[in-house]
Amino acid sequence: MSDKETQASPSPPRRVVPVEDQPFWDALDAGNFVLARCTCGAYYARAQACLRCGADAQALTWVPASGRGTVRTFIVFDKPYHPYFKERTPYVVAVVALEEGPEITTNIVDTDVTNVAIGMPVRIVISTRGEHKIHQASARV
Repeated sequence: MSDKETQASPSPPRRVVPVEDQPFWDALDAGNFVLARCTCGAYYARAQACLRCGADAQALTWVPASGRGTVRTFIVFDKPYHPYFKERTPYVVAVVALEEGPEITTNIVDTDVTNVAIGMPVRIVISTRGEHKIHQASARV
């Protein structure tokens, strides 16, 4: 056996979740992509006071979201900033403007990094990383 075969693969980064955003991550773990929606109709990617009507975060409810959006901006990571990503470079981290209005930071999958472009349509998919689910943006819309 080579040294590479005998070494354990690095674990993915731990998921740290603020308590107010736990419903978002619980929904992902159940296979659902949700957004926080205010009674006035504004959507948010996290629990917060409503910027449109001023309601506090308790006025928001977590509702299913389309997951459709477009790439607003992105960066290609070509070196790992965590050991888990050493064999996964290069990869794209992007800000995606969702159809419902809010923006979410995620990574782009299902395409070569050279194909990613601002304005590109994407859809949120749910994948597994370690013991948790994560959201990613698929270039296959």
